[in-house]
Amino acid sequence: MMIIICLFLTAFSALYTPYRLKKLWGFKRAWPLQAAVLLLLVGFYVMLATGAYTSTSPVAAVAYSALGLFFIFQIYLFMFLFAAHILTFIFKKVRDKVIAAPRKSSWKRRQGSAFVDGSRKRGQAACIIFVCLGLVGFGFYQAQSFTVTNHEIQVKGLTKAVSIVHVTDLHLGAQRGETYLQKVIEAIRRHKPDLVLYNGDMIDSNIALRPELFALFKNIDAEQYFTTGNHEFYIDTDKAMALIENAGIRVLRSKMVETHGLQLIGMEYMNADKATYDSHMVNDLTLEEELPKIQRSAALPTILAHHSPVGLRYVARGNIDVMLSGHTHGGQLFPGNILVGLRFPMNKGLYQANGTALLVSQGAGTFGPWMRLGTFNEIQFVTLVPQTR
Repeated sequence: MMIIICLFLTAFSALYTPYRLKKLWGFKRAWPLQAAVLLLLVGFYVMLATGAYTSTSPVAAVAYSALGLFFIFQIYLFMFLFAAHILTFIFKKVRDKVIAAPRKSSWKRRQGSAFVDGSRKRGQAACIIFVCLGLVGFGFYQAQSFTVTNHEIQVKGLTKAVSIVHVTDLHLGAQRGETYLQKVIEAIRRHKPDLVLYNGDMIDSNIALRPELFALFKNIDAEQYFTTGNHEFYIDTDKAMALIENAGIRVLRSKMVETHGLQLIGMEYMNADKATYDSHMVNDLTLEEELPKIQRSAALPTILAHHSPVGLRYVARGNIDVMLSGHTHGGQLFPGNILVGLRFPMNKGLYQANGTALLVSQGAGTFGPWMRLGTFNEIQFVTLVPQTR
């Protein structure tokens, strides 16, 4: 239902914005611009729906990124134009009630008033367009860097502090390659963690499946682990897993390892249970069924990595001390950062439930529109310390 509503609103916006600009700017026809906007928006949706953005073609990569930015520009333009339209209508109604009916004016006065009104409308349209361009430009700028956030979590049964760099949602591919990855690796090296955890969606396009790109991970002098996200299943999965393993990163697909005095479980991407809806479903597995199958010791603290922050009740039931997740991007950009809570109540930051701490990252990269607005690219430096209370 949500997808149908979004498609309807997108189609309506493609018809409305050119029509409104025609009214404000005085264009003779709206349909040529309507056709162009519809074509570009359909192109973006087609690339997403068919998986064309995962292509190895540089042309497809550029088109995907450009169409994503246009998509958000169009959405913002629609929002501002529609809001201005409603407010103008309300203002006129209020003005007509408060101010007495105007006296009959001469023909010259009416012409002058029409000219001023036309200029005001064109100015309004220009202002809205520049604001929307500014928001997209600023959002694009924000998406080019990341912030390292620090988190300390007390863990029962831990005998010494353990530091983890938690990296989710890198989305290597059309938007991110060697330059960005090198910056991430330099940040990891500066923090000197005990281990690094790449918690899904490391790759979202086959264009990134190159040995020279993954060779950069060999520069990290720490244990490295990887768990799958949904996007690893939209590309050549076998090739991706081979490249990750050849880079010295241990792949955990519903497996557990003991390291640094704790048990680390890396779960395959899966849904919480059979009853929960997941628009990114890539298999029939669920945390409710699969987590109990993993044998572990009650004497050691347990950390669970799962790409999506779902199924916390099953995780807590399994006596997991800490769950690390990503996937949500924190909504990535306005208004998504407001709406994301409808689907993921726990979508960024630290939460506590029944003795289990859940830490959700906003992600180190972006998907779709190459933008961040109201959120930021994030790498988490997590310090697990012995519980003192």
